[in-house]
Amino acid sequence: MRRRRYSDLLRVLGWELGLLMVAGILVEALYVEPSRIEVRRSLEYVPALRASTPDLLLVHLSDLHLERLGKRERRAIEIVNAAQADIIVVSGDLIGARGSATTLQGFLAALRSRYGNFAVWGRSDYQNGAAECWEPEAVRRGGFTLLRNGSRSVGTPAGRIEITGVDDPASGRDNLRQAMARVPRSAFCLLVSHDPEVVETLGNWDIDMVFTGQEPKGVLRLPPVGALFGFPGMHDHLEGWFDVAGGVRLHVSPGFGWSGLPIPGLCRPRIDLITLRGGSPPTRRAHRVIERS
Repeated sequence: MRRRRYSDLLRVLGWELGLLMVAGILVEALYVEPSRIEVRRSLEYVPALRASTPDLLLVHLSDLHLERLGKRERRAIEIVNAAQADIIVVSGDLIGARGSATTLQGFLAALRSRYGNFAVWGRSDYQNGAAECWEPEAVRRGGFTLLRNGSRSVGTPAGRIEITGVDDPASGRDNLRQAMARVPRSAFCLLVSHDPEVVETLGNWDIDMVFTGQEPKGVLRLPPVGALFGFPGMHDHLEGWFDVAGGVRLHVSPGFGWSGLPIPGLCRPRIDLITLRGGSPPTRRAHRVIERS
């Protein structure tokens, strides 16, 4: 009889412990995590840029899904501007379902860089109807160059950089051939796209680095298991740096915002601060994350 009561007690305690863990995860995901911005710093050596010249700082943002200029968005502006970026790229999904031109323009206009700010469209920008209505003008007024299968040349102390961008691949609007039409074969070239699967179609184009986003957060994570699942085609490139075919370096951002329910899947809003250093790496494995916060 005592054994049965002891077993029943353990079962009840197990259920209560499980419920407490679930409640803790929900509180973290809904109320704590959305306001805690993760700043990830990394260093990349670029042989195509001149050595012994000043480093270049590139800020990569993605999946903004802006709906308002709240405390989190204003903190992001402070972080980016304090970093004193040379170049800022935003790889798609700029506006949320309830966002406005005023919100988007206000956020983008507050971001500062030395040599230029660039953005591309993502899936939700078209689903919301903003990309074909008011959003292009809001991006322009916000001081960003919108790359719709096009490129821009940027002069820096370390050398000239070609920044290209393709339109939303998910809706079939991307055209890499058109985007690369004016890019010299010998140039150091960065490609911006919303979808990491773009690396499967690079072919023989002389592209050195690719910066992409993904679906909002892309994965659901539970500690200590980690990623439980991702969206189709994203299991190989969920977040961070990757070496892909042709010697190309791919950087995937897990995103700053999210769409739908405000549950970011235990992935904090991310801002990537990437140092581009001219010259060859001192070691074969010089690509590394140098700070997380």
